[in-house]
Amino acid sequence: MSVSLVLALAACPGRQVRERPPLADPVAGSDGNVVTSMLAELADDVLTAYERDEPPEIETGMIPPQIGGARIGVGPGDVLIAGELERAPSRWPLRVEGDRVTEVRSKRLETHLAQDLSAAWVADELSWRISFCGRVAVIPLRITMLYARDGDRWVPVFEHTSFGHPPAPRRDGQLYGATIPAAVINGDLRDALSRVAAPVLFNQIARDPSVVATGPEAMLLGPDVNAEWHGADVLRAQLAGGRITAEDRRIGTVGRSPGTSSIAYWIGNVIADLPARPGVAAGKSRLRATMVFEKRRFLGAKDKAETKSCGVDENNCRWVLVQAHLSQPISDQDLATRVFGTALVSTALESGEPLRVTCDDGSPTARTTVPEAAPRRPAAAQGNP
Repeated sequence: MSVSLVLALAACPGRQVRERPPLADPVAGSDGNVVTSMLAELADDVLTAYERDEPPEIETGMIPPQIGGARIGVGPGDVLIAGELERAPSRWPLRVEGDRVTEVRSKRLETHLAQDLSAAWVADELSWRISFCGRVAVIPLRITMLYARDGDRWVPVFEHTSFGHPPAPRRDGQLYGATIPAAVINGDLRDALSRVAAPVLFNQIARDPSVVATGPEAMLLGPDVNAEWHGADVLRAQLAGGRITAEDRRIGTVGRSPGTSSIAYWIGNVIADLPARPGVAAGKSRLRATMVFEKRRFLGAKDKAETKSCGVDENNCRWVLVQAHLSQPISDQDLATRVFGTALVSTALESGEPLRVTCDDGSPTARTTVPEAAPRRPAAAQGNP
């Protein structure tokens, strides 16, 4: 999150120091060193998690246990909820054997703090690279996350990784991808967040722009690689091109008590009515959806001095959507075919077969086996090309 530290200094001796006017952004009013330290710590946690690729830490009292967290991956069955996260496998698509060189590069890491510093939402563009035959296959991925601040540490709430591609219904008309069991902490919160999410899902944000944040912390991602909007551009977002309705959802809050929380999250499936396009018939498709909401205060001109958190005083507060990520799963076989084309040898990746490719390009001197790989290298630092 871009955080501006505004300093008002009165250095003239003998003059009375005027009280600082309230800042528009409560985060900016926090101690700059604290905010900077929190953001740096979070970025380090995220990048380290890429490198280690281990099950996330889930022990925390900052989210309701009946809702829990989640990790959503690229494949149709890559959905882990609550306690299932304790045995989470690799977050990366395809089964790559240990001697193959792989590397993850962070291309555009963004971190945004909640106004009360209780949570942070994160987005990144990733380049997952697999070396073979003296070349490197690059798989672009998108990832969004929500973290809770638990004492002096960041704890992951959910993670959503996707491979951007135009959504399409299955030819057999069946809905594709694992379902997500519904659970909400209370019906009032579900109804309140549903009212906020509806204009976004129905592609009608222009009719009620107040439901979304429009600052630099706002981002909406649709399933297509080109479906991405930041800041004020979210007002023209069309997530999937057709009407979207919620299927099942898990709705929780970040904080010790749901009644005093200013951050809420939504993890679920939605059904998209996709219009026809050249070569693809119209039909329904199941998409994964994760959303982050923040309760914010909207003040009149005479109330600008109000600085209390909405978790403490709900007067003039309402929920707004700050981040959403919709994706359509893609099978390992389809993904590998797109990436490796005719070099792909594996034919049963969905059954757990490891990735195998050939180096034979048809030339008389072509090698027919993958060369021995060097040891696995750690993830590179953020921003490297």
